[in-house]
Amino acid sequence: MYVVHDAPGPKVKKAITMPEQLAAEIDARVGRGEFSAFMAGAAQHWLALMKTGEIVDEYERQHGPISEERLERARRRWHDA
Repeated sequence: MYVVHDAPGPKVKKAITMPEQLAAEIDARVGRGEFSAFMAGAAQHWLALMKTGEIVDEYERQHGPISEERLERARRRWHDA
């Protein structure tokens, strides 16, 4: 399970709308008391992915597309780590 530690500082309460089945599945796995922490973790994860994509986009704007050879080398390093 992905657990987000409570970050210091002010909090903001937000309302979200999602399919009922998705909310039920999250509740079943993390418990109702951990729903907000799960959603915060999911948001942090999604933002990290978006930022990674932005880094790749910027690299490709400056240097051109990443070659398949470089991608494969990165995959191997990732799996070896």
